[in-house]
Amino acid sequence: MSSSNLFGVVIPALATIVIVLLAFGLPALAIVVVKYFKLRERELTIEMEHRQKSQQQELALEQRVQRLEDALTSLDRDVRVRLRIEEPATPLPSHPGTSDFE
Repeated sequence: MSSSNLFGVVIPALATIVIVLLAFGLPALAIVVVKYFKLRERELTIEMEHRQKSQQQELALEQRVQRLEDALTSLDRDVRVRLRIEEPATPLPSHPGTSDFE
């Protein structure tokens, strides 16, 4: 066989192989790509739901803390003074029986 006859057989054989691979490979590749993007979309949906749930939990926690702060500040004035949350309205003398105006 001469080299020109060899090229005449090899080139059409290679072309046939490439065409067959493309005919079956491109649809398979398209399926893989579509599956990947569906998976990615599902991951993003789950992530968004998780973020919304976290934000709701954070808001509920902030509301709870606010209610606790409101309850604490609504305590009786004496209790707040005892807890040293608020200073008494009139300062107590440092020594009983003495006055600061001497």
